[in-house]
Amino acid sequence: MDGFTDRLQQLESDIIRDFDYLNYPAENWVKAAKGPTGEPVLDVAIIGGGMCGMAAAVGLRREGVLNFRIFERQDKGFEGPWVTTARMETLRSPKHLTGPHMGLPNLTFQAWYQAKWGWESWQALGNIPREMWMEYLRWYRKILDIPTENNVELLGIEPAGDLLKLYFRQGNTEFQQLTRRIVLATGRAAFGGTRLPAAFAGLPKSVRAHTEDDIDFTALKGKKVIVIGGAASAVDSAATALEAGADEVNLLLRAAEMPRLNKFKSTVYSGFLQGFFSADDETRWRFLQHGFGCKVAAPRGSMLRLKALKKAHIHFGSPAQEATVQDNKVVVTTPKGSLSADFLILGTGYAINIGDQPEFSSFADKVKLWQDQYSPPEEIADPELGRFPYLGGNFELLEKKPGEAPYLSRIHLFNAATTMSHAALSSDIPGVNVGANRLTAALVRSFFVEDSQKHLEDFYAYNDPELLGDEWTNED
Repeated sequence: MDGFTDRLQQLESDIIRDFDYLNYPAENWVKAAKGPTGEPVLDVAIIGGGMCGMAAAVGLRREGVLNFRIFERQDKGFEGPWVTTARMETLRSPKHLTGPHMGLPNLTFQAWYQAKWGWESWQALGNIPREMWMEYLRWYRKILDIPTENNVELLGIEPAGDLLKLYFRQGNTEFQQLTRRIVLATGRAAFGGTRLPAAFAGLPKSVRAHTEDDIDFTALKGKKVIVIGGAASAVDSAATALEAGADEVNLLLRAAEMPRLNKFKSTVYSGFLQGFFSADDETRWRFLQHGFGCKVAAPRGSMLRLKALKKAHIHFGSPAQEATVQDNKVVVTTPKGSLSADFLILGTGYAINIGDQPEFSSFADKVKLWQDQYSPPEEIADPELGRFPYLGGNFELLEKKPGEAPYLSRIHLFNAATTMSHAALSSDIPGVNVGANRLTAALVRSFFVEDSQKHLEDFYAYNDPELLGDEWTNED
């Protein structure tokens, strides 16, 4: 057995020891619930088994909330975007960020990496290769024994008295599950899907794809490709197409020049991550409006990767005005003229539109959005920010009209749609521990308060004496 294997096994032994010291998992204390006909009820259904879903599961186990299930639509080992729709060579996040350690140093990416490859290799490592990050998350799932039910898709959510009824599909089978709470750890395209600008809506799917789609880049060999956008996903998709043998890639950017800053990089500190939710509405709005308004630059590594491939051409000040198919080619018209290609890739980001989120269809009109809560000054108005959900302190949906849909408080968003209310605590690596701990604490409080009378009855009935009567002698 080599030294690297020995070190990893030692790390895993240390983690098991740490768990033992912490009494992890704690004994379940939540009162069992039953459905109308006596059927079993989950305390928490976690939708999404990626980084955020796993962190939430660890937090629940640590606090003695054990009656949960994780439902994941992707194949086993492919949870999250890292080896599916993510196409960057390395993560944007610097290597020293800790990952979803949930308070255990031995669960950090650094601890795992050094156990596998050693301290000198860690010192030499630049940014983290995305495939390596996925390998770390697979190890994390394994060492923590996080149960994940793969290839399960959430179809709908409905109120069922004091519970929620969830509708699922797994393969050709559909089933239902009652739960007290649901956590939607569903990533970036989780509150309206991907953004499809009107200019491209009429194009057949055979000639277009979004960067969020599973694109067969090998089919683009020898082809000309147009990529819309200049953010990270667009740049990395352009590079991936050229590396797969595409003959030429043209990037069309609305902006007059390439964005150079990532304003949100400056927000990775405890005060922002911990305190953002408690700031007033105007302050939160101004942070997000300014950050998104400045655009987020693609990583330097991604731009250098694209530059080295030679056959990429960037067109600034070239918003798409029209897109059509002519002679089996995609033709995109811009203020500077027209370009044609065999295939079009849209790096146009993610829509924020609750009405287009299928599982919310039965109650979308009842959910409070930012536009229902806050009217910004004209100089910082932004209709898209107004469509974000206005969340409570527990990541829960709120009612647009009080008393109309109280069950919404049982639906907790833990995805990118929380950013407007809570900052990026449930979509990006830097904030995941803050977010998962806050979510866990909220769920624990809720379960205790809901069942407080039962816990009070247990308290009244408690009769496990400390003293047995033989600890003293009566002298009277």
